[in-house]
Parts: sequence; C-alpha cells; structure tokens
Amino acid sequence: MATADEYAAWIVKNADKKGTSEFETVAAAYADARGQSAPEAKKPGLFDEIKQGVGNIAAGAIRGAGSIGATILTPYDLAVGNTKSISNPERRNAMDEGLKTMGAEPDSLGYQGGKLVGEIAGTAGVGSAIAAPMKAAGIAPKLAQSISTGGFRASGAGIGTRIAGGAINGAASAGMVNPEDAGTGALIGGGLPAATKAIGATGQAIGRSIRGTPASSEVVSLADRAAQLGIEIPADRLANSKPLNAIASGLNYVPLSGRSATEAKMQSQLNRALSRTFGQDSDNVTQALRKAQSDLGGEFDRVLKSNSVNVDKQFVQDLADSANKASNELGKDGSGIIGKQVQDIIDKAATGQIDGQTAYNIKKTLDRIGMRNTPEAYYAKDLKKALMGALNRSLGTNEAAAFAKIRQQYGSMLDLEKLAQNGAEGNVSIARIANMKNINNPDLQEIADISAQFLKPREGQHGAAQRAAAGLGIGGVVGAPALAGTMAAGRATNSALNSNALKNAVLGKPVFSGNTNALMQAIGQGGYRSAPVLGTQ
Repeated sequence: MATADEYAAWIVKNADKKGTSEFETVAAAYADARGQSAPEAKKPGLFDEIKQGVGNIAAGAIRGAGSIGATILTPYDLAVGNTKSISNPERRNAMDEGLKTMGAEPDSLGYQGGKLVGEIAGTAGVGSAIAAPMKAAGIAPKLAQSISTGGFRASGAGIGTRIAGGAINGAASAGMVNPEDAGTGALIGGGLPAATKAIGATGQAIGRSIRGTPASSEVVSLADRAAQLGIEIPADRLANSKPLNAIASGLNYVPLSGRSATEAKMQSQLNRALSRTFGQDSDNVTQALRKAQSDLGGEFDRVLKSNSVNVDKQFVQDLADSANKASNELGKDGSGIIGKQVQDIIDKAATGQIDGQTAYNIKKTLDRIGMRNTPEAYYAKDLKKALMGALNRSLGTNEAAAFAKIRQQYGSMLDLEKLAQNGAEGNVSIARIANMKNINNPDLQEIADISAQFLKPREGQHGAAQRAAAGLGIGGVVGAPALAGTMAAGRATNSALNSNALKNAVLGKPVFSGNTNALMQAIGQGGYRSAPVLGTQ
C-alpha cells in the first residue's frame, strides 16, 4: 500500500486524468492515507480532569470574592460612567471572561460552587462589622446583638428586634454580593427568626396537648439522669399520655415497626447500667454477676489480708447482737454453730486486734456457713457484715472510702443475684427492679426509680390490636399494599416516639435543644449567615 506522499506525486503527474475512474480511485486512496497518518487529538486523562475541576473551584472562589469587590467599586464606576446599573454587570461579566481566558469554565458546577463559597465567606462578618460601632457607642445594644447574629441571639430582645436584626444582616449580606438582591436578602434574613419562633411555639403547644399534665421537675431530672446512664426512653414512657400509650402499645402488633427493637435496646441499656452498680460493664447481667463474684471477692480478700481489724466497741456490740438474735430465734441447740463462731472471734481478738490473715480465715469460715441451706446461714452472713464493718473502721480515710465502694458494689451484687435471669440473654426483669425495696446502694436505687417511672409499660396489651388500627389509621384495610403502608406508618411512628423533639415536647422542654434555635440546628452554625446569599442565587 502506497503512502500519502506517493499518492500525491501520482496525482500531480497525472493531473490530465482528472475525472477518470482511475484518478478518482487514487484521490480517494490519498484522502484515506492522509486521515490515517494524521495524529489523533489527545484525550484528557483523569489527572487533567481533576486539575481542571480544582482550577474551576479556585477560579469560582476568586469570582465570588470579585462579586463583593464589584459592589464596593460600584460608586466609582457610576461616577466615571463605567456602568449604567447599580449591579455593575459589565465588571462582573468581565471577570467571568477574564477567568475563562485563563482556562476556567464559568458554566461548570465547580466554578459555580466555588463562587458561592467565596461569596458566603466574604459576607460572613458583615453583621458583626455593622454592629461593632453600635456596640462601641452603646447604641441599641439589643439590636446590635441581633444584627451580629442574624436575629438568632439577642438577650432580652423581642421578636420585632430579632426580625429587624435578621433583615439588616440579610440585606447587607445579599447586597454585598449584588446590590440588586439586598431586598430579597432582607426578606429572607428577617423571616428566619420569625419562622423559628413559630416552629418552637408550635412544638411547645403540641407537647402540652400530648402530655396533658405538665411533667414535674423531679420527673424531668430523673429522665435526664436516665439519659446520662445511657438509657434511651421513648416519648410514650416519659409521660402518662393516653394517646401515646395506646399508639405505642399497638406498635407491637405492626410488623417491622421497630418497637420490639426499641424495647430490646432499652432492656440492654438497663442491664448495662445495673452491671455498673457492682463494678462491671456488660449488657448480660447474669454473666457480669458471675465475674463480679470473683472480682469483688478477690478485693475483699486483698484488703483483709493487708490490714489488721481493730476490735472496737461497735464490733463487740455487733457480735453480741448477732449471738443473742440467733439464740432467741434458733434456740439453744440451733444457735450453737453461731455461738461457736462468735466465741472464736472473741478469742482471736484478745489483744484488741485481729491480724489480716486471721481475719481472712474467719471470713472464709463464715462464707462456707453462709452458703448452706440451713437456718444458721443468715446469721453467719450477719457476722461477716460485722467483721467487714470493723475492717472498714480500721482503715485510713482513703482506703476506707475505696473499701466502702467495694462493699456497696458487693451489696448491689447480692441484691441483683436474686433477680437476674439465667440463660444466654442474662436480663433482669424491669418489673422486679421497679419493685425493689430497702436498697442501700444509691446508684441501684436510682435505677429502680427510673424503672418504676419510665421503663414499665404504661398500658397493658389488652385490645392492642384495635388500638394499633385506630392509632395508625389502618382499621379495616387488607392486602399487600395495605400491609406495606401499615409497616411504613408503624416504622415512622416508632421513629417519632424515639425522636428528641417529641421527647422534649412531652417533658415540657424546648422542642429543639441547644444554644441556638431550631433552624440553627437544622442549617448549622453558619446557616443564618449563608441563607440570604443562598436565597438570592
């Protein structure tokens, strides 16, 4: 096959044959040869595309700053006749064209995004700049604070002052980007505080209608403590609201509503909080108790072996009380074992002290008797309690405080051993925790109060299916589409019951918590500054 140059030479030599089939064939071959030999345009690679994208963003940011610059120069341009409009479109178009000649793509998403970021960043401090001289001069301090925060924070200011501050901030922010948009910016900036107040008022009104009787400060404090302990309580358990109780009870009959998962999670969190009262951190109380027996028993033994026990008047009195009680309740024959233990302790305390190893041996003997299924077991535990009390009084201040905590945890362990369920799950019945009496451990008492107040179902399961139908608006519907709708409604309802907004509403708290208002939470810390600029795009 000939080259393009060879075909060209033939065409020049045989120009007289133009029009013949032979000439046309060679001419076509020449054209094909030239196309094949021409270098193909290089396609941009991934690196080139990334480079272009970054360049577009950077150029857009420059252009965003340029929007503010163009606004600042508008008076000059109007004075010298460089523009006919307050928005100065000529200078703005010139900036786009200039950046385009440098390789930027003004129509690209990266360029437009960079421009918006640059404009928002450039106007971020405009409210503070306006308010600064007002604050310095002491002029309208509430309005000054409102201007600097876009109407969202102004101590003691009414809604009118907040709206005014938001409008001024919004007008200035949007106007800095484009003077023609100042009015729109004022409307957006002034509307945000008012909208936020309306949302908050609506939320509080809904809360009052749902909860009925206002929650007491004690109930609110207990709910807060539950949250600190990691126990997440749905809204229906926080307040005795019949509508919420009915809906929540019915959710157990709605497939895939998520209610069973909510209750299982609450049980797991309760288990973990309980395990912490005896020095563990597990959602399986049964397994945690078995580990605590070893851990706390080891701590008792270590402290006993490391310290002598002073035989003070209280210890002697406790021994005498235990011996008398055993004698009165078990009789002479039945109390023999306990009397022997008391005498053994007195004999070993002849010097006024019991050394650590001897005290440890006494404890081990009392532990063995206490584990028996016999009447004297109770009194052996009583003697051990007296021994531990004497040990605690024999320790220094810091050691005594640490040992007191161990004893408290040990007592909690003994209380919960009676309630924990065997098996793989290792749960503790919420109802049994709620009904506990005479609890010496304040941490355990607190959890019992939480269980009684919040964790027990507020309504029985009788008629729950009917309540589900009524509460979710699904009575009388059948078929797959209806079931799907019911499942979706159930899931949405369960999510609402677990939302912070509804929880706050039933407790009488601000529906949207935080240092700022609801809208601030939604759009972020810088949202109030960016909203007027965003709204004019």
